[in-house]
Amino acid sequence: MKQTAKIISLIFHPVLIPTIITGCFYLLNADFFIPLERHVATAQVFLMTFLLPVCMYYFLKSLGLLQSSVMINEVRERTSPMFLNILIVNILVFKVWSNIANTSLKVFFIAYSITYFILFCSALLKRKYSVHVAGFCSAIPLLVNQTTVYYLNPFIILPLLLIVLGLIASARLYLNAHTNVEIILGAIIGFIPSFILFYNM
Repeated sequence: MKQTAKIISLIFHPVLIPTIITGCFYLLNADFFIPLERHVATAQVFLMTFLLPVCMYYFLKSLGLLQSSVMINEVRERTSPMFLNILIVNILVFKVWSNIANTSLKVFFIAYSITYFILFCSALLKRKYSVHVAGFCSAIPLLVNQTTVYYLNPFIILPLLLIVLGLIASARLYLNAHTNVEIILGAIIGFIPSFILFYNM
């Protein structure tokens, strides 16, 4: 069971969530974007939100600024990776994607950046909330929004999202990475900014 919890935590690690969500977005909307645009945008997200942070993680670790594993359990060590992530996401949205028409995906990444800013401020205040849960919850309004815009079946997508969220939360609790309160607050921090932005679209 512990091994399963570790696998779930790795699959839905915060640095992988943007790529997973981008892939799901283009999968749901495959008919509305040309293949080249879908592949290039997904590759850009993978390179900027996964490969670059992983390289920076090992760079910071080599300098002795990080001691934790890839999960970064120490609150004081979370601030540098979080700030880097906020910077990368904003570069992606406002520079790399400045001329791309994937408006809903841009809104998601703006909300994702706001979520990370709140988590960053919390880390500065020595508060630790679940980044795994926050990252995934920020994607729920995006994917639910797609069911209404493109008339997709919400009775398949929404239960699937809730099941995955339950698996992530359970895995983090089982590994003693977070308390119930940290999981719930992480979910709220992730969900509310995204919900507000998509509600106002």
